[in-house]
Amino acid sequence: MRRVKNLYALIAAILVGCTSDYYHIPAMDEQEPVAIQFGAGSNRVHTRADLMGDAAAAALGNTFHVYGIKDVERTTKTVYPNYVVEYNGASLSTASNSRGWEYVGLANHPSQTLHYWDYSADSYTFQAWSGTTGGATVTVDSPTTLTIEAPTTDDLAQLYLADLVHINKTDAGVLNTYGGIVTFNFRNMTTKVRLGIYETVPGYTIGDVVFRSADNRFADSNTHALLDGTFNAADGATGGIFHVTYNTTTSRAELTCDATATVATYHDFGTFARGIIGTDSTTPTWAGGSAAFHSVLPNEDNAGDMTLYIDFTMYPADGSSEDILYVKGAHVTVPASYMVWHPNYAYTYLFKISQYVNGTTGDEGLDPAHLYPITFDAIVTEEINGAEHEFEVKN
Repeated sequence: MRRVKNLYALIAAILVGCTSDYYHIPAMDEQEPVAIQFGAGSNRVHTRADLMGDAAAAALGNTFHVYGIKDVERTTKTVYPNYVVEYNGASLSTASNSRGWEYVGLANHPSQTLHYWDYSADSYTFQAWSGTTGGATVTVDSPTTLTIEAPTTDDLAQLYLADLVHINKTDAGVLNTYGGIVTFNFRNMTTKVRLGIYETVPGYTIGDVVFRSADNRFADSNTHALLDGTFNAADGATGGIFHVTYNTTTSRAELTCDATATVATYHDFGTFARGIIGTDSTTPTWAGGSAAFHSVLPNEDNAGDMTLYIDFTMYPADGSSEDILYVKGAHVTVPASYMVWHPNYAYTYLFKISQYVNGTTGDEGLDPAHLYPITFDAIVTEEINGAEHEFEVKN
């Protein structure tokens, strides 16, 4: 088994100064007020290129939401009680816009007002999310937690969450600092997975794979790639309720499924063709019919071992119909450490069937679990001496 995991590059930002005709002109002894402005970046799943500007706005549906607080003398005060920020592409057009993202004067949100950095505050904390399509809803539980309700995986696939932004007044960070643009790094909330199988058994082709469960967690299937394990959903059709916290080191959103949700004991990776499977790692037979990834619910909290348990048929490459072999109970276990599905990651699970497969061509549990090739040797028996007979030739 080989695993491929792709982590997509973080968004980068360049801090720029804030200038606008709308700014208050300070007196000689007066400090110039600096408006809080927002920027946004997004990295779509399956591309390592960071999206910024128009491309990021398109990925986010030109809209995201902000909840933000400040801490003043150990007192928390809400600054942005779920503000909507919209992209118009017109940078530096107002005091609240230097990246093309605007939150003041929006037609559908007239009550939103301009806010300025409060230098008496010890810190600011911002959460942001974007989900303009689909049925996923986001609820703010605290300045550092959210709840997501997504009826289906497709709904969750439309949702982007930003890394938590926490700015201490004394910090000298590069990306987000007091008086600078608050730049959000958005990530898609689903995980992408795919599964493929190929074979390298000499002299045979392999097909008619049947997926089984060692513990009878699901009925045998000759049409879908089903694997034993512990998952937040058996397939992509079921959603869930997720509680969002943020990693203390990376600030990335981490999801745990609601404790009352049903945890599936297997996962359906999609349809699996009944024909002959691929013969190398570059052209395996993929579940779902292609090498494309499909969206699944993150599995950060329920990850356990995953077991592939299959039967299959071996057909002799010489076309002989008398030597078809049926292999039963071939299996491999993927450790739980390889089954943690993070949001915005892509995972490939590739399984190889070789002549060392641990299935049996006989009765499971009784006959040897291996392929034992028929081999030949040769012995030549020389002439053997018989009894000795003596004859005399005479008249």
